[in-house]
Amino acid sequence: MWVGVRYAGSEGLVEPAPLAVIFGSPDDGRHCNRGRHVPDPATFLRDQWYAAALSSDISDTPFARTICDEEIVFFRTSGGQVAALEDRCAHRHAPLSLGAVTGDHIQCGYHGLVFGADGICIRVPGQDQAPPQACVRAYPVVERDGWVWLWIGDPAKADPATVPALPFFGVSEWAGFQKYFHVKAGCQLFVDNLLDLSHVAFTHAASIGAASAADADAEVEVTVEADGVRGKRVLQGVEPGPFIQAWGGFEGLIERHSSYVWRPPSVMEICSRFSDTGKRITIMVINPITPETATTAHFWIGWARDFNLDDTADTEKAVEQNTQVILEDVRIIEGQQLRMTKYPDTPAIPIKADKAVNAVHRFLDRLHLGQPSDQHGDKSSAAAE
Repeated sequence: MWVGVRYAGSEGLVEPAPLAVIFGSPDDGRHCNRGRHVPDPATFLRDQWYAAALSSDISDTPFARTICDEEIVFFRTSGGQVAALEDRCAHRHAPLSLGAVTGDHIQCGYHGLVFGADGICIRVPGQDQAPPQACVRAYPVVERDGWVWLWIGDPAKADPATVPALPFFGVSEWAGFQKYFHVKAGCQLFVDNLLDLSHVAFTHAASIGAASAADADAEVEVTVEADGVRGKRVLQGVEPGPFIQAWGGFEGLIERHSSYVWRPPSVMEICSRFSDTGKRITIMVINPITPETATTAHFWIGWARDFNLDDTADTEKAVEQNTQVILEDVRIIEGQQLRMTKYPDTPAIPIKADKAVNAVHRFLDRLHLGQPSDQHGDKSSAAAE
């Protein structure tokens, strides 16, 4: 029902800051959705907020991006608000992103039709009035904590209060950065990667992992709640890995304590604490991941630290280091997608480390079926080895 790794062993999925908003409008009789490409709802979860861009990406120049197989154009109005429209002129379907922003409107670069932030055409050059059917879909959009969030689904159900709060950027208590990556792999593969931190010792041995931690006896907890899946992983007496050793100035073995939360459809928040007998540092890693198509995705890292807050050189170095970390993941995950595309019916074999992955897969299956979270059932099965 959705794009991700399927495991062998059973049917379906196995056991083992302030907001700025412009709301799109439902079809009001103008037939704005007539003839639109409608993506398969079984592939992309609808009635959800998806990260669409960084706030810094959107200006008075049209910004095109495909989200859940829907082509969308973003722009800022003269008042600074973000608008998001179907990237298609109602006239002859030229991309609106090839046009220009004029004040609070966007003008098609083909024949000059002008559309408002609500998707309604307000002007056709050479005509006194625009045809009432000349409109395109407008999407609900919210800015929060440095990201632009887009609602995919019924606009009437879009509630800005449900946009994830990620208050670690642009505040005095944390220092860090936000960065975008395009990935040639399905969104869920990257979510699965972040849910299973056992890969760190292998994939990231040259950066944040350490080969000596590969066989460490990790304490792992996974809990399913109404709004997502939470987990914790603790490693005692392990090497810190090259980057972590530099960040904390650690001289010997450390404790690694990672707690995380996954929120649907695909937002990861990881809090990592690294400590020895003398010091402790905390790093927040925020990863919104959004489907572009069934086999490509938009990936962001938001990275924030609670130490050396005024050291801009540390932040610049962290951008470089974390880019290496992400590209280490991308190399594996894009290769994984190629094999899955070539062998679509070959199941994956589950292992002990897949606890959180399995819990999230079950949660997603229920969402696709329109069922509520079964918290009790997932607590017991997620804890099973």
